[in-house]
Amino acid sequence: MKTSQIDKEIIIFSSPEPMNNVVFVSKVHTDYTKEIIGKIYPKFNTEDDTIYYTSTNLQEEVISPPTKDFTEIENRFIQYAKEQSEKTFTETMIQKAEVQNNRKNALQSLRNLKYRKLQLFKSF
Repeated sequence: MKTSQIDKEIIIFSSPEPMNNVVFVSKVHTDYTKEIIGKIYPKFNTEDDTIYYTSTNLQEEVISPPTKDFTEIENRFIQYAKEQSEKTFTETMIQKAEVQNNRKNALQSLRNLKYRKLQLFKSF
């Protein structure tokens, strides 16, 4: 198992699975929860005795093209984890902004309703 720390998050590369040699890549969050973010598939080339690694996310989309350099795969997953964290942060901020906007609109509606009631009582 190999780990790499990025901005208080840790990327863990598991040992290869015994049956298919797949390596699972996980991200450990700051609250110590672990999330699998991808897989690395080795392909053995018997002609030149090399191993090519293909990295995918959980949807089996290729993250980087096949390569012989495992360090390149590790670096790509570190970058992928950063991108996912930024994407998650952005989505969270958008959701918070929508909640705040909805709250603002609800309060404005209540103020308008209150104002209408005051105007109604003043007219009597």
